[in-house]
Amino acid sequence: MMRFNQLAFSLLAGASTLAMIPAANAQDASTDNSAAAPAAETGVPANSADATQAIVVTGSRVIQNGNNMPTPVTVVSTEQLLQTTPSNVQDGLQALPVLSGSGPAVQPGNSSQNSAAHTLNLRNVGTTRTLVLFDGRRIAPTSPDGQVNADLAPSMLLQRVDIVTGGASAVYGSDAVTGVVNFVVDQNFNGLKVNAQAGISQLGDAASQRLGIAGGTRLFGGRGHIEGSYEYYNSPGVDTKLTRKWGARVYTVQGKGDDNLPYRLIQDTRLSSTSYYGLIKAGANATDPTNPLADMVFRQNGVLSPFQHGTPIVGADGTTIAGVESGGDGAFYDKSSLYSLFKSHHVFGRFDFDVTDSVHFYVEGVGMWSHNRNNHQNNELPRNTTMSVDNAFLPAEYRDIMTAAGLSTFNYTKMFEDFPVLQPDTHTRETLVTTGFSGDLGRFKWDVSYLFQDNVQKTANNANLDNQKLAAALDAVTDPSTGDVVCNVTLTNPGLYPGCVPLNVFGPTSESQDAINYVVTKTQFRAHTRMHDVGGSISGSPFSTWAGEANFALSGEWRRLEYDLVSDAQPIAADCTGLRYNCSASTLKYISNVRGNRTPVSQTVKEVAIEGDVPLLKDVPFFQSLSVNGAFRYTDYNTSGSVETWKAGVDWHINDSITLRGTRSRDIRAPNLNDLFAPQLINPAGTSDLHTGVVGQAPFISESNPDLKPEVAYTWTAGIVLQPTFIPHFSMSVDWYKIVINNAITGIAGWDSAIQQICENSNGTSSYCDLIHRPGPFSDRSPANTADAYYSRPQNAQVLKTDGIDFEMNYRTDLAGGSLSLRNLVSYQPHLTTVQFPGAPQQEAADTGGQAKWRGTSFLDYTFGDFSVDIQERWHVSTDWNSNHSLVYLNGRLPAAAWTNLTFTANIKPFQYFISVSNLFNKQPTPFGNIGGSSGVPGLFGGYVSGDDTLGRYFTMGVRLRL
Repeated sequence: MMRFNQLAFSLLAGASTLAMIPAANAQDASTDNSAAAPAAETGVPANSADATQAIVVTGSRVIQNGNNMPTPVTVVSTEQLLQTTPSNVQDGLQALPVLSGSGPAVQPGNSSQNSAAHTLNLRNVGTTRTLVLFDGRRIAPTSPDGQVNADLAPSMLLQRVDIVTGGASAVYGSDAVTGVVNFVVDQNFNGLKVNAQAGISQLGDAASQRLGIAGGTRLFGGRGHIEGSYEYYNSPGVDTKLTRKWGARVYTVQGKGDDNLPYRLIQDTRLSSTSYYGLIKAGANATDPTNPLADMVFRQNGVLSPFQHGTPIVGADGTTIAGVESGGDGAFYDKSSLYSLFKSHHVFGRFDFDVTDSVHFYVEGVGMWSHNRNNHQNNELPRNTTMSVDNAFLPAEYRDIMTAAGLSTFNYTKMFEDFPVLQPDTHTRETLVTTGFSGDLGRFKWDVSYLFQDNVQKTANNANLDNQKLAAALDAVTDPSTGDVVCNVTLTNPGLYPGCVPLNVFGPTSESQDAINYVVTKTQFRAHTRMHDVGGSISGSPFSTWAGEANFALSGEWRRLEYDLVSDAQPIAADCTGLRYNCSASTLKYISNVRGNRTPVSQTVKEVAIEGDVPLLKDVPFFQSLSVNGAFRYTDYNTSGSVETWKAGVDWHINDSITLRGTRSRDIRAPNLNDLFAPQLINPAGTSDLHTGVVGQAPFISESNPDLKPEVAYTWTAGIVLQPTFIPHFSMSVDWYKIVINNAITGIAGWDSAIQQICENSNGTSSYCDLIHRPGPFSDRSPANTADAYYSRPQNAQVLKTDGIDFEMNYRTDLAGGSLSLRNLVSYQPHLTTVQFPGAPQQEAADTGGQAKWRGTSFLDYTFGDFSVDIQERWHVSTDWNSNHSLVYLNGRLPAAAWTNLTFTANIKPFQYFISVSNLFNKQPTPFGNIGGSSGVPGLFGGYVSGDDTLGRYFTMGVRLRL
């Protein structure tokens, strides 16, 4: 079957005349949005080589003809995206090579508060560096982490999606560093359309249902127009990845990356430091007596047996990787979701009215209500949990053995199977309303608008652990007056923990439901973001040159972003009053996913911008036309000061067949309210502590930084567009780019192995050591001094550089009585380098898992009468394992991979029936693992290459009605 998959890809690429060779990055210059029509790029007609009608494209306020854009802009019709990815437009965008790093973040173990949201990431440079627009106006962050949920755009009435693949901050403002994604509504839809579809995986899970209805009509004798849509989507998700072969094999990468112990892929990874049965460990520190029962587990409730170790991971010199084995009694994180539950309701409405022949009024609104839930990970006891030898649930024979050895306490750990899962559960409400006027004023056009956006996100952790109650419940004693097992604190401090239920952890199913209910609690927070945006512009041609009209636009904007957060579970230290064990100054009240309150904060932005496009030559030898384009924007942030951005570009049409273009720009991303003022966010995660050599778990605490400044990027682009007259209906473009950011905002994290190494090299004196909290002094390297908390704070510290070439090719021809359309999109990104902070080594992310140098997507559509077949082929070449290419890996390079989507459509008017198969050949993801923290949490993160299809073959059937 794999051979057939490769053959299908070869035939598809070969028919495109560019087998495994880059295609063009072209833009649609036609208003034909038929399903079979592949969109093309600026200057390249999509549906025919002689199309003359152009569209106003994203990327400029003055250029009215997409053929004359100096900045590369890829336009994709929604029909084409839905033909090969019928789930929704946003899923279809992820298949494009320039957006291969986009969300949703549905990978196993994701702890995001909205893990099903579609976030867009151009060139893998970061979602916050891609500006998302709706009908040309920015969408505000829709979550506390500053990301934009592209699901806000209404699929039913979208006409196309414009993707600007060059810096555009001078035209649109902050965040347009790598480019812009603009969702463009069909503002003149008339009629009725209904979509209904359902999908299910080959294994019978991941069922989904989608229903949409849209209508539009003219009003008031044609002076007005109204349209609207409603969309519903439901998918219960997949609660466990163990249903997939790759998930059940629990892959991680283990080793040290040297010749003695190279990194290698390990299957059936288990943690030797914990068990589902409960594991007695060695003493708390080097001075404790030897525990005669160490390395024993309660395979049966209350009955000890030896811990069955798996295969150790050993180097050539006998060195063993601590904490992990292959197989055995050790535990792994087996509770995280494969895909998140997601349910949404989406409404859209728009009203237009010509007040006069030269003044136009409009108002439109979007509302979205969604529910998202995913299983993050198992609840578990901390790896250094202290238990009393006199614990009332411990059988007397074991108590006597340890007491005879001089022990009063012992170390114990357990991963819970009967406890509910740590489970972020999010409900969101997103509202966007825009109103304004536009009109003509002689040779000039003007517009004024007001936009209001309101986003409320309520996130609960349905099964958080209260560390105070856990410590109280673990200290079980016998009440001398009644003989009942009770919490020790009930006897010593009766008023402190009323209702305390002692917790028995000595066995695989030893916990009572009452005890579980006592220590597990629901915590939640509500985040509220708002944006008010007032803008206006005037554009037109104040003068002409001999080569044509010069066009200019003057625009201004004022916006205010507001953010607040209320939490019922603060990231505070536990109160250890009355607790004998498992509570110290570093113990947090809750184990996971809690945020502090954020009193209302705001950011006010004032901007003024000018853009011009001036023709210089026309209809002279080698210059069918030549024009220059420039833009300048001044922006003032009340939080981080003022900044200037600019862009200069040239568009040179040599003749009808050859166009050259290029740009140079200065772009910015200003720190958002999340970067500046977000409260602490705490989540537990797996760690590898270089200081003590312990592989374990600790809270990861993310913080904000009010002293951040805007990051500044410099971008170059240069390209060529080819439309050879000797090949009708063929077009191709090639665009080179380079982006350099010298003060990128990045989180400096204490859990990063490079940060830990700097701290080690400084013998504890580096300021980076402040990001790692230990219970004892730095000089203590015993397991007892393993880090119990890690911090991450954003700083203007990173240097980021990337360059590459985008290709696109489009071709259409008549074939065997039908119509054949081909489109190839390929991205070549040989460099994506970062220096995380001054003094850190340069990391090269290109050519690594999830970031292949060559990535491509090909579309084939063949229409014959009322029937059509659509094929989408997505592929990437082989990659290295890690951005540090000096590390030694035993397994060689990760192989190339390809996925095929196939759709059959029958048009029996007024209905259109379709059946689509995603991942037609059931291609499994490439086994993969990250080094560092992920290697210490088997089953939680990783196991596959990011971007690979993890669900498997998926069937979708549906019907569309058009009236």
